Amino acid sequence: RRPERRQRMEQCFAELGVRAITVDAVDGRELTDAMLEEMSITLMDGYTDPYHKRPMKRGEIGCFLSHYSIWKKVVQSGDEVVMVLEDDVRFEAFFRQKVEALLDELKSLALDWDLVYLGRKRLQEQDEVFVPGSKMLVRPNYSYWTLGYLLSQSGARKLLAADPLNSLLPVDEYIPILYDRHTEEKWKANFPVRNLQAFSAEPLLIYPARYLHEEGYVSDTEDSPQVSLPRDDL
Repeated sequence: RRPERRQRMEQCFAELGVRAITVDAVDGRELTDAMLEEMSITLMDGYTDPYHKRPMKRGEIGCFLSHYSIWKKVVQSGDEVVMVLEDDVRFEAFFRQKVEALLDELKSLALDWDLVYLGRKRLQEQDEVFVPGSKMLVRPNYSYWTLGYLLSQSGARKLLAADPLNSLLPVDEYIPILYDRHTEEKWKANFPVRNLQAFSAEPLLIYPARYLHEEGYVSDTEDSPQVSLPRDDL
């Protein structure tokens, strides 16, 4: 949808010396009711956005399906570790070196890990505890955003095994549910197995390229239409 973002990211990858595979996102605006039904997608009963008090938007469904398709590709490929990045991020200085140090620390500490946030929006003020022996990793509380994260093979399998398309909500609500730090008990009840081993880089290594209300800020997800079908019709 936004070729200028892809071009900017390709330039960033070239400068960082990162070999990247571009995956076309699912455009939520193009999702019809028939397509949702064909994919057997069922919206989570009772879900409303906790801040805007609205149902899911089609852009949020597209965003979830984009990440879901990547999780499937990871499982199919057998890759042990991948880095997932959205196309609207800003990299911290020495990003590649810091990611390499993070991976070295994960290995040296022999951590059983599934997902590591590289960027996120913290939603709680409680202190987050550093992993014993670590200078770069904390256990995240309830957080938003899927700007970028490291994902292991086991993490991809867990994200798929919970069958999220059968009780769909936005991806940045789903992930904290699976690592059992979400605050909404009714939503958590839809996913009884919540054993995703999640960590976060601290300090963070990526941030949004632009924030809400900044000049040039565009969100195709937020600007997309709401899903108005009754849950039983999906």
